[in-house]
This record gives sequence, structure tokens and C-alpha cells, in this order.
Amino acid sequence: MSTYKNKIFCFIPAKAASTRLKKKNILKLDGKELIYYPINNALKSGLFENSDVILSTESEEIKLIAEKYGATVPYLREEKLARDPYGVVDVLLDFLECFPKYKLYDSVCILLPTAPLMGVEDLVGAIEKYEKEYFDVLMSVTETEHNAFRSVSVTAKGKVEPIFQDLINKKSQELAPTYRINGALIIIKVKKLIESKTYFLSNWGAYIMPAERSIDIDDENGLAYARYLKQVE
Repeated sequence: MSTYKNKIFCFIPAKAASTRLKKKNILKLDGKELIYYPINNALKSGLFENSDVILSTESEEIKLIAEKYGATVPYLREEKLARDPYGVVDVLLDFLECFPKYKLYDSVCILLPTAPLMGVEDLVGAIEKYEKEYFDVLMSVTETEHNAFRSVSVTAKGKVEPIFQDLINKKSQELAPTYRINGALIIIKVKKLIESKTYFLSNWGAYIMPAERSIDIDDENGLAYARYLKQVE
């Protein structure tokens, strides 16, 4: 398997100040904290130098757990970056300012601890597609349960308005599949990220993942479902 060492680094954001699910990034799934899964995937893939598997957090507790699993945690970021309105882009840009050598890398692969069912094969497949197709950014997606072309909005008065008026009468099988961003991984050119300060670039590719590996844990129901899927693997 070819590697991308010294060309792409791995970045795992893991804040302690989660709101809907307290300390969600270190909750246990199959006996391991959620941050274990992206760290393990990155190290096991062989795509990165071990020292380039970076975890970013404001928490000493998360730092120690991440280092136990082999991640590099070079600093504790400012606590304000763990709260709204700041997001992953802000956290990553802060890291690049603090450690400017990473601005020289071609790309960064962002892995989210809240998508622990993503496999090494997904990480490898996504990076290979990103490199082969010359995208500026690639995100993991999964097919929507219901076709989004048949979506509607509802006004304050309760009136239904089809978002795609010309497609609402079509059967789902007559429509092209639609997908949602599943929050598992993002790969983006470092230079483009610094310039645009957003993921949403015009040259945007997708890596399609199956629904059973696309769980995005954001509440107790998501965690319970991930635990169930782990049991029946």
C-alpha cells in the first residue's frame, strides 16, 4: 500500500466541552473511548507518520488518553475554541498558526471521534480517491434514507412547499440518489483551507460509505445505536 507520509497529516479534533452529550469524545464504545477509533484507524492505515497523527483538545484528561493510544497532542488549545461559534475549521487554523510547519503539507485528513464505526478501509479508500481525482476537498457521505429531491419545507402557517416542485411527483426510483455528509472524514488542501477558511470548495469530491458505518454520535440515541451495531458486527 502506498503511503502519503510527509504529504498529508491527520487531525482529530476532540473537545471536552460538548453540550448535548457530556464528554462524548471519551465515552466508551466496546470498552474503548471514542477517540481511540480515529487514532487507531490513522495509525493502522500506515498512511501517516505516527507523529503526524495529531489530536487537538483543550482537556488534559483527553490529552492523556489520546497519548496512551499513540496520538500526538502537541499543545492544549484555548478553551474558547471548544465553544460556539467556533468550529473545527477554527480549531485547525489555530493549530496551523501554532505549528506552521504543517502549512507546508499538501493536505490534511480530518477524522471525527463521533464516527467510530468508520473502518481503516474507508480511510484508505477516501485518500486514494482524493489523490486520484485531484479534488481540493473530499468528504465522506452516505445515501439519504429518503430521497432529498422529494423534500418539502413547512411554513409558519403549516403550508407545505416542495423544495423541488418539478420533482415532487416523481417516484424515488425515478430520481438520482441523494447523499448527506456523514461527518466521518474530510480531506482538504492545506493551502485552500487557509485561503478560504471553509471546507466548501467548488472542486469537492465524495467518498460514499454504507449507512452502518456512517453513525454520527451526537446524543444518547446515537451512542446506543453504535453500541448495538458493535455487538452485532
